[in-house]
Amino acid sequence: MKLKKKTAIIAGFTVGALLFATTAFADIVSKSGYDQLKDGIKITAEKASSEYDSYTMEMTAVLKANGKVLESNSAVDKFDRVKKAKETSNTSENSQGQVSTYYYYNDTNTTIRKGSDSDKIYVGEYPEGREFHVFDNPFAEDEFEDVERIVDAVVGSLKDHVIVKENPDGSKELSGSLSEMQIPTLINAVSSFVLKQEFHDSRIKTGWPNLTQDIAVKEVTGSAFVNKEGALENILALATITGKDPNGQVHELTIEILGNIKDTNSTVVTKPDLNGKEVVKEIVKDRNVVNNPQKFVGTFKNNIVTEKDGQLVKAGERILEITHIDQNGLTGRYQEVYKPNYVGTAGKSEEFSFNATFLSKDMRDARFETAAGDGSNKEGHIYLDDYMGKVNFYINSDYIGMDLMFDSTFNPVLE
Repeated sequence: MKLKKKTAIIAGFTVGALLFATTAFADIVSKSGYDQLKDGIKITAEKASSEYDSYTMEMTAVLKANGKVLESNSAVDKFDRVKKAKETSNTSENSQGQVSTYYYYNDTNTTIRKGSDSDKIYVGEYPEGREFHVFDNPFAEDEFEDVERIVDAVVGSLKDHVIVKENPDGSKELSGSLSEMQIPTLINAVSSFVLKQEFHDSRIKTGWPNLTQDIAVKEVTGSAFVNKEGALENILALATITGKDPNGQVHELTIEILGNIKDTNSTVVTKPDLNGKEVVKEIVKDRNVVNNPQKFVGTFKNNIVTEKDGQLVKAGERILEITHIDQNGLTGRYQEVYKPNYVGTAGKSEEFSFNATFLSKDMRDARFETAAGDGSNKEGHIYLDDYMGKVNFYINSDYIGMDLMFDSTFNPVLE
């Protein structure tokens, strides 16, 4: 699923708060609560992508500053795997009290969307049909193993912060909390960096405080319910963050996220009746196929980030050059360039050329195996993000246990 631009900020807080909440579920019985929570999420994703005929996912997120709502978002997604259809209804409210709604319907032949800013309904049609998956299991992707290892390295050491209630039917209720002293310095450093970007001066006019200093996560609490089949049915995460503006005034932020899955195998997805409506026909692009893949020939970069003296600093750059693309695959070169004071200390630099083969005719996913200059074998996966205009590049690197931070998203270098 793609996040709409309006909800990008609240979504960022959602991911962060859920990460914090996850660390609160540590040791449960013979298997850690952290691992049991991960298992619950994985089982849920597997059932949602291959077992449940239909289901409804709900998510609500609210961000407040000093008790005032800055942003709220409520989304309801209905899935029907049998009919290959999906409905999304989204409602958001900003700090000025302005409410906006958005509706989206999708199946193998049609897209229908409508926003609250217009009475028009935009309809896109695929006369020959298209490949449409109502939900893809992210844990089934090979590259997720590397991401999971990195998350485990960050949060896996937090223990003994959990209360578990095991119900007679085999279901479990998990709850836990973390105080300021229990939250790792690294997570606080990342939070400070993200919040400084989100609460930049450009947002003061909408009532957002301009946080510039002493940003810290003060408290996180969370709870979750796992049914007897091991699947996660709901999760709640709460976080309190404080920070100061340029005048030294302290602001307290609270973030609340609630998500649940319900109406399993009984959810009904209904295609809207457009009779009598103002309909605008659209020329649609199949997002499951990369349109004009040649646009990805070029240079892409991201920063190599590390922590120094409690701050996030740039240690260098990762550079991805795609030199050729055809229907069979793509070729290119990858390298890491470190700043002089990080050469030899941040880790072993990578530099190699690759020849990747597309996994399907949509020219989106490709894999490669190659030899690096030091003689080691490199395996990787490339994903061309036609929606965002970026490239996701994963390699079997050895960042775990190092101070470098993992980032697989490469942005185009543009004039």
